Amino acid sequence: MTLGKVGKIILIILLVLVVVVALLCLTHLSTTKILWQNLTSPTLEMDTSDWTGGTSYENVQYSDVSDSDYLHLYVPDSEEPMPLLILVHGGGFVANDLESRQAQFMYRYFRQQGYACATVNYRLAQEASYPAALEDVKAAIRYLRANAEIYGYDPDCLVIWGESAGGYLATMAAVTNDEEFSGVSFLGEDALDEPVSAQVSCLMDFYGIIDFPFASGDFESQGIPTAIVSLANSWANSTLKGTGFDSVEEYWLNTALADCTEEELTQYSARYYIEENWETVQNLNVLIWHSPADITVAETQSIRLYQAFLSGTYQADGNWSEGEARDNVTYQSFAGYKHADDRYYSDESLANIVQYLNALFD
Repeated sequence: MTLGKVGKIILIILLVLVVVVALLCLTHLSTTKILWQNLTSPTLEMDTSDWTGGTSYENVQYSDVSDSDYLHLYVPDSEEPMPLLILVHGGGFVANDLESRQAQFMYRYFRQQGYACATVNYRLAQEASYPAALEDVKAAIRYLRANAEIYGYDPDCLVIWGESAGGYLATMAAVTNDEEFSGVSFLGEDALDEPVSAQVSCLMDFYGIIDFPFASGDFESQGIPTAIVSLANSWANSTLKGTGFDSVEEYWLNTALADCTEEELTQYSARYYIEENWETVQNLNVLIWHSPADITVAETQSIRLYQAFLSGTYQADGNWSEGEARDNVTYQSFAGYKHADDRYYSDESLANIVQYLNALFD
């Protein structure tokens, strides 16, 4: 075949691709807009300068169950104990650690604002399946509360934040009671005379995956093709290879969702525990952030969670009851933000959270 013929074939293929893309754009205008928003999302520069405003405690082991169970803690200089932010990184239960980009944005900003920050590591799916990571996070909360006087923050002012998969873990930790998912002991717990609670004052959930069974259906209801969602999350393919599971959530759960009974699915749902523990959960301060342009975790996941916090009810079919607005539950939608968008962590955005938290604790 001559070079001229090869060139013509390549040109024809390119023209066909252009036509296909053009047709997709015309027939899926909303999806095209979302894709464009994802592709053009800006990257922010992170302040990585050394911190001199307090004391850093790094690689603090909070449990002896696994070498993965450690945290970094940053406590600003202060004459009075300050609130503590407990940061739970995302990564689809299979990736990242306590030094994830998002966790760094959080602790580097908030420790400068006078807040103690603990960024928590936990066991990923490759090491241990559900509910290991959740039990780790709850053990870390209890460790941090039990040692508050030693480190110098207020044990009665604990805030838990999580993003993506970390949003699920943070939410579950915040809405379950102290008897639930308490299978991991923290170091020193056995020597205490009184039990230590994992309850927190405030939950901040950033675009968290909340209801695993509805993950794909939520995108379908938005009209976003499955192929687009799969392409956007292709990073997970290497992790899933050879596992026999179709999603990172199933890999972590170590079960196929299609094979689960309704009762089994219920135990995975944060909304179920909201209803079960409503007497205490209704007093929890909640801040939820998400975007309709997110093609990793559908915004419907957060809307469903928000409505559960308003109504205190759980519906297994994924529908929700419209609840009345409550002063302690806040939802904010960010148009055009991709999943884990840097703009969630801009100084302007995080300053709004400081204002929100100051109002809670002043």
